[in-house]
Amino acid sequence: MNDKITNWTSADDAMVENAIRRGASRRELLKMLLAGGAAVAAGSFVLGRATQAVAATPVSGGNLKAAGWSSSTADTLDPAKASLSTDYVRCCSLYNRLTFLDKDGKTQMELAESFDSKDAKTWTVKLRKGVTFHDGKDLTADDVVFSLKRHLDKAVGSKVAKIAAQMTGFKAVDKSTVEITLADPNADLPTILALHHFMIVQDGTTDFSKGNGTGAFVLETFEPGVRSVVTKNKNYWKSGKPYLDSFEFIAISDDSARVNALLSGDINFAASINPRAMKLISGQQGFELSKTTAGNYTDLNIRLDMDPGSKA
Repeated sequence: MNDKITNWTSADDAMVENAIRRGASRRELLKMLLAGGAAVAAGSFVLGRATQAVAATPVSGGNLKAAGWSSSTADTLDPAKASLSTDYVRCCSLYNRLTFLDKDGKTQMELAESFDSKDAKTWTVKLRKGVTFHDGKDLTADDVVFSLKRHLDKAVGSKVAKIAAQMTGFKAVDKSTVEITLADPNADLPTILALHHFMIVQDGTTDFSKGNGTGAFVLETFEPGVRSVVTKNKNYWKSGKPYLDSFEFIAISDDSARVNALLSGDINFAASINPRAMKLISGQQGFELSKTTAGNYTDLNIRLDMDPGSKA
């Protein structure tokens, strides 16, 4: 039997994928494949390929329970004060930044549409329109000015106060334009503002217990040091997202307990898995390991005025 596909195009692939999404049976799909000029053996290949493509497509709905490794009664929903991984996860679900780093470490626009500067000292930031906070208020330049300026207030206790100190001037030019002035030129400002701490909060916010941001999820429950529950933001400005209906995040500091909770089904996701646990999980059916490139690094310093460094 000929196992090659004849007269088959990417458009036909798309046709099969759409048919699968509509609920077409395998027999109906094979008829479609034959009518399109595919041999039976080849038809099975295309069917499998299309089915895999659909399976890889995110499906809306469902509730995720995840566990991280750190927690404290000092857990916070104030991005400026975030210091633990649990703080970062919660804040990322509730707020957005002007920019963010993609999986390749490249700076991408988020709440900002553009960053422009002729001298890398005075920056003009254009904001995305149509973005609202969870309470329904529109995002404006005043919110951005307030969010960035508060890092310079010692009373806030921002974790990035020293980094923010290079920003010496803030101006809301109009509702969707912000001007930022630096003490000295810095071409990396768009990347610097991708730090988690520089998430945008609503102008005048002093009480962060409600987590009122522009993010994908809306706060339902927050118990510092224990858990948080967020639900889908139905008015989220990123079309079609988020996929989840809700997201519960807890902390299990003990590595073994966290892995056991995952294997027993008590949680759906476990962060910060050690190498030994990775081997255990990789051999279990129904579990998948997700590996990401870390931004961490270690210095190995060698003195050059003595052996063995002097021989280098």
